Amino acid sequence: MRVVIFGPTGGTGRRVVERAIAEGHEVTAFLRNPSRMSARHQRLRVVVGDAFDLGKVRETVAANEAVISVLGSRQPSNPLHPRRPGDPHGVASAGSANIIAAMKEHGVRRLVCQTAWGVGESKQDPGLAGAFFMKVLVPPLLRDEYADKEAQEKIVRQSNLEWTIVRPMILTNGPWTNDYRAGIDLKPGRRPYISRADVAGFLMRQLADDTFIRSTPAIGY
Repeated sequence: MRVVIFGPTGGTGRRVVERAIAEGHEVTAFLRNPSRMSARHQRLRVVVGDAFDLGKVRETVAANEAVISVLGSRQPSNPLHPRRPGDPHGVASAGSANIIAAMKEHGVRRLVCQTAWGVGESKQDPGLAGAFFMKVLVPPLLRDEYADKEAQEKIVRQSNLEWTIVRPMILTNGPWTNDYRAGIDLKPGRRPYISRADVAGFLMRQLADDTFIRSTPAIGY
């Protein structure tokens, strides 16, 4: 399959690129800074651009069959102002709006994107571990990122594409195990985390599996 990956140089994005190549796909990596892309392969095409640039996004999506987005900000929120409203106009939401517009223009239907557990209805009845994460860690450190992801999910849900929104729990740099839990109503348990490698494998799996089309599965151990 010809797939374009937005956000390929982030922690999860690098692993998505690796998994896509390993599975035999034709991969286009859309990124701002080519020096951050260490992967090299004859089936890997690198496009330098900004997700805020609709024209470049349109050009990149053309001739592809599916899109995987792992866009996100690396900048933490300001912990000195934990009660300030988050910023809903980041790269994840603005980039998703451009990606969706480009997909509609070129007739590309399949969109798989990563947000986070705790976005949308997933934060309801979070349990002890989830409540600690949402009340203690998100406000000072991840407030802007979560506001951006809330806006992103709204944009994706309103599209008529064949979308899947994947909500991983706390991300780690652990190995690929292919042994995890995934489901619509999944809550954090005794191990409220998931490796980026396993998230990458799950994201790639969605390209050939319609189980979670227009659904928001969470993933964790």
